[in-house]
Amino acid sequence: MKARFFPVIDGHADTLVRLAEEGGSLGKAPHLHLDLPRLKTAGVRLQVLAVCAAKRLNPYPWAKRIISHWQQEYEEHQEALIWIKSAADFKTWASGEKVGVILALEGLEPLAEELTRLEEFYELGVRMLALTWNGANHFACGVGAPEDTGLTALGKALVEAAEERGMILDLSHLGQRSFFDLMAVARQPVCVSHANAYSIHPHRRNLTTEQIKLVAAGGGTVGLTFYPPFIGPGPVDRRALIPHLEAILAAGGEDCPALGSDFDGIDLTPNDLLDVTGIPGFLNDLVVAGFSQQVVTKVAGANLYRFLAHKFSATS
Repeated sequence: MKARFFPVIDGHADTLVRLAEEGGSLGKAPHLHLDLPRLKTAGVRLQVLAVCAAKRLNPYPWAKRIISHWQQEYEEHQEALIWIKSAADFKTWASGEKVGVILALEGLEPLAEELTRLEEFYELGVRMLALTWNGANHFACGVGAPEDTGLTALGKALVEAAEERGMILDLSHLGQRSFFDLMAVARQPVCVSHANAYSIHPHRRNLTTEQIKLVAAGGGTVGLTFYPPFIGPGPVDRRALIPHLEAILAAGGEDCPALGSDFDGIDLTPNDLLDVTGIPGFLNDLVVAGFSQQVVTKVAGANLYRFLAHKFSATS
């Protein structure tokens, strides 16, 4: 399975926050959805790890503590991991056997309204940004904001500053007006790391056909996410993701869909996708359902590989 679907890339997980707050190590964390041994078992070659302050008090020092904890984890496991911060890192990862990690901020609450902190988090190794979690902040409005007033002036400045640094913009969680405002000012490809298709299940966190088309037209990706409330009503199995994949393919073409599990950020999973080791089974389900080898390989990670390779080459 690992050879057939190489590279497997997961565009979003919240494991770092849970390790820092609950204990354990990336080297072995059986209480979580993933750890290093299980990433290897599942054939995951690159994992995006997010730092999401959500509604926490004092998000700036809190986020720095999470990143500091990650730095300790990385130092402990450097023989098996590579922290991807540059084009050179990406090239080294792609030609080697180590598991790559990209560090993300999910929601820019840690910046407060100080744009200068973007450079600080860049220096700390953050390379991916989602402007909001579910609420509103100084930059934009999330899907849970009472009113989506769109991207603020500071939000537009943030997009420009992030693109100048070659940082990856993740549009997950944005309200629709904020989403379209950002797409209007973005000059480089963007991704939606974890969301499904609204046409299949009309949850506020899922993307409309128009949104998927816009992301795909710019060369971006949309990551299928494993949270059951975003998949369908009631308990679901992993095959319930297939209609969402079909909708993303129909709207965005075969270069658009990817994986964005949201592992360790969710309290429920499909009943046969309990942790990261379920990913190979899901990919095999796609083969059994009649998807071509090419499409399955692209979903597994080749689309995110292409997207990330472009982003990191632009910073070299």
